[in-house]
Amino acid sequence: MVSFNYDDVDKVFTASFKGRLDTLAVQKLSETIQINVPVKEGIPRDKIVFDMLEVDYISSSFIRICVSVAKQAGPGFFSITHCQPFIKKTFKISGLDDILSVS
Repeated sequence: MVSFNYDDVDKVFTASFKGRLDTLAVQKLSETIQINVPVKEGIPRDKIVFDMLEVDYISSSFIRICVSVAKQAGPGFFSITHCQPFIKKTFKISGLDDILSVS
């Protein structure tokens, strides 16, 4: 459902998601994301990327996680990449496509 990768050279932490991120799936992922995504204050900032290449659905629960991580990471340190058109449209409809740097 999610795999993590850290690029030491570019200082980029990537969480690659797969499948449907509906409410039930996100409930199971929430703790995993909190434990693994490096957004604690007081440590050097790294860019955080949520890769959505293999995701075909997101729920509002997942959007809440994205907003939370983006706030903790700070401006310019969080992005969502490789969104399918439907996923990108969901972020756009919610008004978060610019704030969250969705591509």
